[in-house]
Amino acid sequence: MMLEIDGWKVGMKFSAAHFIPEHGKCSRIHGHDYGVRVRIFGELHRGILFDFVELKRAVRRICDHLDHHVLIPRGSVEVEVTVENGTVRARVGEKEYSFPESDVVFVDVGIPSAEELARYIGKMILREVKFPENVKGIEVCVDEGPGQGACEYFALGD
Repeated sequence: MMLEIDGWKVGMKFSAAHFIPEHGKCSRIHGHDYGVRVRIFGELHRGILFDFVELKRAVRRICDHLDHHVLIPRGSVEVEVTVENGTVRARVGEKEYSFPESDVVFVDVGIPSAEELARYIGKMILREVKFPENVKGIEVCVDEGPGQGACEYFALGD
């Protein structure tokens, strides 16, 4: 059985800016309206796979945390980051960006691509939501606008 929640339709979305080093025009700072889709796989328990409400709350909290921020990678070998006196400086090659610290969210990724954001958000969901044994896996998709995105599958249990 599979259950799906489409973030575009139920308000699990956020807007954020990012840049992807050495990736053509995406290496320039730009933004997206992101939607988060989640699929849950498993067996029914008393006619239900999992409670939509609990999952939507958790994903909305994660989206709210990211919303209207600049996403700066914490684990990048290409982006040198310093924080001093409330200012975040991100250096990539010859470019240097400077942001108020309050405008930045540090994400534990190498680069803030849709692929790595799907993995990052999936890990955050797994920290916040306790899935019952009948749930065997979840898939988290991060879309950079409707119709294009990346998905990561997380096996649960056995």
